[in-house]
Amino acid sequence: MTTATIDSKSKNMLILGSIALLALVIGVYWPVLCWLVSVWLEFSDYTYGFLVPIFSAYLLWDRRDMLKLDQLKGSYWGIPVILLSVGASVYCDYWFIPLVQAWTIVSMVGGLVLLVGGWHAVRWAWPSVAFLFFMAPLPQNIAGLLGEHLRAIGTTVSVFVLQTLGLPAIAEGNVIVLSNSELGVEDACSGLKMLMLFFAACVGAAFYLRNRDPLIRILVAISAPPIAIISNVARITITAFVYEQVSKELGDRIFHDLAGWLMMPIAMGLVWLETALLDRLFVVPEREAPVALGARFVGPMPTIEGRTRSPSAIPPGRGNE
Repeated sequence: MTTATIDSKSKNMLILGSIALLALVIGVYWPVLCWLVSVWLEFSDYTYGFLVPIFSAYLLWDRRDMLKLDQLKGSYWGIPVILLSVGASVYCDYWFIPLVQAWTIVSMVGGLVLLVGGWHAVRWAWPSVAFLFFMAPLPQNIAGLLGEHLRAIGTTVSVFVLQTLGLPAIAEGNVIVLSNSELGVEDACSGLKMLMLFFAACVGAAFYLRNRDPLIRILVAISAPPIAIISNVARITITAFVYEQVSKELGDRIFHDLAGWLMMPIAMGLVWLETALLDRLFVVPEREAPVALGARFVGPMPTIEGRTRSPSAIPPGRGNE
């Protein structure tokens, strides 16, 4: 039996084993996967969840130059990670904690990558695996901590923008009173749940910009809160403008029902503008070519007798005499 035949059988076994492990993951996580899809379909703020696995796969393809097939070597350390993930998933399924169960998908996929491809595969795939975290919705306890502050900021800034544009607007708590109607920030666009979308967009951009300066990538990753505020102020302002100039029904239909799809391009546009600005603020200077010792003078150099000689003819160590 030749080496090529052995390698071919090894690859076939690797493919079959990967398919079997994938079937195991789908079987274990089928209930929580159905729950995630229902959340994405039912709540417009989480419709971006359908794009998370697609972008994770794109990150794998974008980082394909880092993957060396001859360095792939499975690690048994993936087995305890997989067993812990399965155990946590079963526990969460028994006590009906779907959010935590959804998070265990990340550790399960990471364990499979470690088991099949080893640490080399982990270094290649970890951004894609970590990005799967954004499939899950925002936890309620975090929502309670951040909600009131985001609503207050969104209401205050939106009223200022509307008054600057010449529209009559007054803030009464978290309600914007217009001339013909009222716009409740809690119901219309608090921006609370959209934080996950903005964090997903910013972190995904930081993963994608792997050739940028590390400082730029860090600033992009942590810029989700200000981008969320700017985007939701724009959303509230446009909704109020439609309320006043067109009709309340049209504002509700466009900016409430389609909010999840409309906010994603706004978020990505703001991230693109931020990246372009940071590229101009943090300019990396080009390095000058190193100057060889004894080559400070370019061109012919005079000698004592008046004759000339090239720099290459100078004895070593005597270039600066």
